[in-house]
Amino acid sequence: MKRRGIHSAYAISLLVIIAVGMSGIVYDYMNASNSILSSNIQYTINTATLSAIQSGTLTWYDIVLSNTGNKPFIQTTISVDINGVTYNLSQNTTRIGPSQTLEQKGILNAAVVYGNSYTVRVSATANDGSTFVTGRQISAG
Repeated sequence: MKRRGIHSAYAISLLVIIAVGMSGIVYDYMNASNSILSSNIQYTINTATLSAIQSGTLTWYDIVLSNTGNKPFIQTTISVDINGVTYNLSQNTTRIGPSQTLEQKGILNAAVVYGNSYTVRVSATANDGSTFVTGRQISAG
């Protein structure tokens, strides 16, 4: 009879060890899943300005973006729709980390009309290959 009690104690101990080991594996898996799910990529268009210059034949643009996510962007493309034509501004391949800003400004060979609405679009790729796209309607000033 003593052997039976010893074997049961070994079996229970082995089951407890397995349960503790499995709970550690599940904890690590859930912890890793939570960090993946809580990560995000996002740009916020802080300011976007389109202004007619040279008697309305050219357009000055000044666009400021903030990385409000928690992953860095490695590529950013900004475009502006003016009178049905999409103008892609120079592509940025500078790494823009979380809480950092990106400003692009320059001159487009296109005419905007004061007070009319135009669309600014942002397309970006994060360091893990995920993408983010946003847009905003602005009035020319």
